[in-house]
Formats: sequence, structure tokens, C-alpha cells
Amino acid sequence: MSFLRGKTTETRQQLTLEAGRIPVTGQVMMMAPEDRRAYNSFMADFRSALNPYGLVELQLAQRLAQDTWRINRCHAIEENILALGHSEKFANIESGHPEIHGAMVQALRYIDNPKLFTFLSLYEARLTKNFHANMKLLLHLQSLRNPAPKPAAEEKEKTMKAGAGSGFVLQTEAIAPNHPKAA
Repeated sequence: MSFLRGKTTETRQQLTLEAGRIPVTGQVMMMAPEDRRAYNSFMADFRSALNPYGLVELQLAQRLAQDTWRINRCHAIEENILALGHSEKFANIESGHPEIHGAMVQALRYIDNPKLFTFLSLYEARLTKNFHANMKLLLHLQSLRNPAPKPAAEEKEKTMKAGAGSGFVLQTEAIAPNHPKAA
């Protein structure tokens, strides 16, 4: 890879990327080996928690997992951008307290490039909107294959009807002849 040309062996090892095909989507993605392991684990756990059945539900579960991964990455990028301020021109500001220094560095980093944070916020908002739409669709599809439990009264009526043809008759008089409802 051309981006590795002229780098030391140690640097090459740090910059190594793995390419792999995502089984659910069939797409190829490149990541650092550590990121790939974290990504694969997260995706498998997230999809499993959604309990998808069939290809359509699996695709929706994959989308939800990917969107969640991307939203989490947005938060990490934001924190990393702010942390970069500690190694740039803002690191040398004067402050009498380390927490005030950190807050000032973050504020200066934001002021230095507010568009960056605007774009990141817009990206996160779009991902969140997609997540909500996909979750609603997945839950709807799952409700079609797993009907909601019937209310207790409906179940009782069904049980009574089932018992009617079996030769058994519910008679409160025979069970408790002195009970007020038996009279």
C-alpha cells in the first residue's frame, strides 16, 4: 500500500489494515486488526440481542448495529478532536487549575473549527434518525411473526370454550354449594 511507503517496520505494524468481507452484507471493509475484532464482537452481540429471523430482519438488525457503531464512533471522534487540543497550539494557555485548563482547551478547540462539530452533529442526527426508522420497522416485522399475548379475559373465554366440548362442565354449585354465587 502506498501510504506505507517509506515508513519504518514499527510504523508499518501500527498502520496495518485488515480487509474482510462482512458476511451479512457481502461488502468489503478495511480496519485496523484491533478495530476489526471490536467491530465483529459488537456487531454479533448487537444482532443477537435483536433476535432477527430471516433475511429481512437480519438486514435490519445489521443496519441497527452499524448505525449504533457509527453513532458511538461519532462520540469518540468528538472526544478525540477535543483531546487533540491538548497537543496543539491551545495546550500552552495559562490557567491556575488543571480542570479549568482542560475546559479552556476544549472551548478553544471548538471555537477554532465550529464547522467540524456542526458536521459531526448533523451526521450523528442523521444516523439516529435512520436508527429509529429501522428499529420501528424491525419491531413491526417481529410483531407480525410473534403476535402479542392475548389479554387474560380472552384467554379465559378460550379455555371455557375448549372445555365445553370435552365433557367437563364448570359448575360452581357442585364445588361450593353454600357459596353466595352458587345460589
